[in-house]
Formats: sequence, structure tokens, C-alpha cells
Amino acid sequence: MSPRSTYSDTSGLQYRLRAASALLGIAENTTKSYIENSGIHVRRANEADSKAVAVRLFDPDTLFQLAQYRRAKGFVKTPQKGPYFIAVDIVKGGTGKTTTAVEIALHMQLAGLRVLAIDLDAQANLTQYMGYEADLNKDEIEPMGLSLDAVVGKTFAHTVSTYVGRSARESFGSLIKMPFGKNGPHLIPADANLGDIEFALSSSKGARELTLKKLFSDSARGLIPELNVSEYDVVVMDCPPNVTMTSTAALAAADLVVAPVRLDAFGVKGLTRLINEIALLRESYGDAIVADQVILATHFAPQLSRIQRMHQALQAYQKNLAPVSISLSEDLPKSLEHYIPLSLQKPLSQASREYKEFNDFLLRRLMNIEEQRGK
Repeated sequence: MSPRSTYSDTSGLQYRLRAASALLGIAENTTKSYIENSGIHVRRANEADSKAVAVRLFDPDTLFQLAQYRRAKGFVKTPQKGPYFIAVDIVKGGTGKTTTAVEIALHMQLAGLRVLAIDLDAQANLTQYMGYEADLNKDEIEPMGLSLDAVVGKTFAHTVSTYVGRSARESFGSLIKMPFGKNGPHLIPADANLGDIEFALSSSKGARELTLKKLFSDSARGLIPELNVSEYDVVVMDCPPNVTMTSTAALAAADLVVAPVRLDAFGVKGLTRLINEIALLRESYGDAIVADQVILATHFAPQLSRIQRMHQALQAYQKNLAPVSISLSEDLPKSLEHYIPLSLQKPLSQASREYKEFNDFLLRRLMNIEEQRGK
């Protein structure tokens, strides 16, 4: 057996037609039509067991291939003037921030977009959701049946440090990981040394808050070795859950800020701090700060009166409030333990359906931003 390129073992992930179609967001007959016309092989259960019923069994790579087939055929509407940058940020932990970031990246890729996710949090939970163990070192991989690709060798700190002319830590391997193959969402992972970004930003020249915005602009012009963001439609940044120079620079670089708000008093306070931070950036830099804001209510349980009160409090931000909430579910915290996004583990779960609906809303918002800027 070949060594795995991720810490997580995704070989057991397989989906029947109903689940595959739900992840792709299309009817079952449409999925069948795509299979017949694309030439993409979807294995049958009886290929491995002659006594099994010959049902189709999809895996993540097949799903992402079908998503890119839809894109190539023009069956889906994708942004034409990207890449667009989405910062997932809230000044509080435990809100579902990282879960939201990974689900956005996953569902946007399944919708036919090309997505890069960047882990900007030293806790590296996004990295873990995408199948990597940040603490794993090169000496541990062979007994675990892993290849060198399973080790986090470079992080975004390496890129930023090099960009601002600060000496970066010694690193190895490629910056961009492909946990689900080239057709899936790509990842720039994090590890415990990600705090080096703070030192790099503090030593940057000029407006430090705009450093990442300038870096991405240069990257889109092919000026950043190892990173060309023009290859992507969307770049999703998972920010740390506190106010740092890194999170502030990510907000300044964002076209869209998604704020997952846990429906409790502290969550709403965290939202207020985030809104104030964006307002201060606009005061300082004016039109350079273009971030639109979307508020996503999480941990929603309508049967609890206190949560209903908090949800009512969010109506003050109705203009920016997403029309879907993410329900309270034990599936969400448990999903991190398996190093696999929830929607790939349980594609027919309520949480997966809600994140799919939220992503559809987010895509419409992005397309509206593109339309407005085109005028």
C-alpha cells in the first residue's frame, strides 16, 4: 500500500448517489447525466465484491472531478474577476469559526469554484479539518504509513516573512497542500510557529495593516514565489479568534468578512468588536477597505428561549444577517476528531444541508459584489 499524503485516512469515504448529489447540489438524474457525458469513472460496489449490488460509490476525488467538469462546461456561474478574499473572523472562540471556514471552502469547491484555504490561526484547527496534524514531524511518518506530504513543512508565515524581507524559518516541501487531490480545495496549513507572521508584519514598511492586501495583489501578478492566487476564484482565510495584527491585516485584505456568531451574549459582544475594528480600518484607509460583512448565526436551537433572545438581538444587523442559521449539533465538535470536514463525513446531516444553503447565499453575495464593482 502506498504511503498516505495526509494524516487522515479518507479511503473509507464513499457516497451513494443521493449523498453525492446532495454534496454537488444537483438532482440525482443530473448527476447520472454528468457521469455518462464526462467519462469520469465512478466505481460500482460489485467491482470489489461480485455479490454486492452494483450501486455507484462516489469518493471525494470523483465528486471534485464532477464539480470541475460542471465548471468547464459552463453549467455553473463562477466569479470572473477574482480572486475574491473571504476572511472568517470573530473576536471570540467556540463560535464555529473554523468549521465555517472549512465548510465554505468545501462547498464552494463542490459548486465548481477553485478554492484556496489559508490557516491563519496557530491552533491549526483548519489544518486539522483538512487532514493534517500540525505537530507531526518527519521522523514519525514512516511507521504511520505516511509520506512527507503529510507533514506541515511550510506555512503562510514563511511567505509573509520572505515578502517583508524578514528571515523565515527553515522549511521544506511545497507551500500549498492538496488534501483531496488537485481538483479539491487547496490549503496553506498552519503550525505552532505561525506567530512568526506577527513579527513579520510588525517589521513591514508602510501601512502594516495593508501588508497582506499588497502581498495578495503582488501574488496575483505572479510576483510571489510558490503562491499565485490568480489560480483561484476564492481564497478563504481562517483568522485567529482574537485581535492580532494578522487578523487585522486579513480583514483589510478581505472582499467579504464572514462572522460566525454563537447565539449567546459573549458572541454578540464579539461581533460588536469585529464591526468596530472594520470601522477603524475604514477610518484609517478609506476606500482601500472594501470588506462586505455577512453574519452567520451558529449553535441555533429554537426551543431554548435564551437563544431565541440572542437571535432576536442579531436582527439589529439584519442587513448583513445570513438567511440561514447553523443548528446546535453534537456532530460539529466531533467532526474535528476525524480530521475530515463534517460534510464529507455526514453529507446528509442537517448541519451539512445548512452549510450548503449558506454557501449558496454566500455565492450570490459574491456575484453581487462582482456585479457592483463592474459598474
